[in-house]
Amino acid sequence: MRNTTKSLTLSLFVAVVLSSALFGIVSAQSAPMTDEQIGRIRTSCVSAKNTLNQLHASDALLRVNRGQLYESMSTKLMARFNSRADSNHFDVKDLTTVTQSYGTALTTFREDYKSYEVQLAAALTIDCSKEPVSFYDAVAVTRLKRAQVHLDVVKLHQYIDDYKATFDAFAANLNKTDGATK
Repeated sequence: MRNTTKSLTLSLFVAVVLSSALFGIVSAQSAPMTDEQIGRIRTSCVSAKNTLNQLHASDALLRVNRGQLYESMSTKLMARFNSRADSNHFDVKDLTTVTQSYGTALTTFREDYKSYEVQLAAALTIDCSKEPVSFYDAVAVTRLKRAQVHLDVVKLHQYIDDYKATFDAFAANLNKTDGATK
C-alpha cells in the first residue's frame, strides 16, 4: 500500500510539474496565450505527449490496483464484519454508517476517475503542434479532473481511518461489556 501511495503521489507531482513547466502560468483564460507560450507548447509537444502517455499508462495500472484494494476493503472487510456482528446482535449502526459513506465515496472515485481517463485520452488525441491552445486547454481540464481524483482518494482514506476508529470504539465497548458480564 505504501508503494501504491508513493506511486500516486509521484504521478500527481509529475503531472503538476509537467503542466506548470511546459505551459507556464496562464491565468484562467482571462488573458489570451502569448505567441511565446504557444511556441513553448509546440516545441515541447513530443515531450509533453510522451510524458502524458507514460502518465496515462501508469495511472491506468494504479487505478486498477487501487480500485481492487478499495473494493476489497468494502466488500471483504467492512461489509462482512458488519454483517457478521449484526447477525450476532451487536450494535453496528456506527460501523454501517461509515461503511455506507465509504461506499458512496468509492462510487464517486470510480466516476471521477472515468471522467479523468476520458479527458486525458481526449487531450492525447489533440495534435499539440497544430492546435497548441486546444491542447493546453485540454491538459488544464485534465489536471483539474486528476486533482478531483486525488481528493476522492484522500476522502476514501479518511473513511478508512474513520472505520478503524469506529471499530476500535466498538471493540473497546465489546471488551468492556464482556468484562462486566464475567
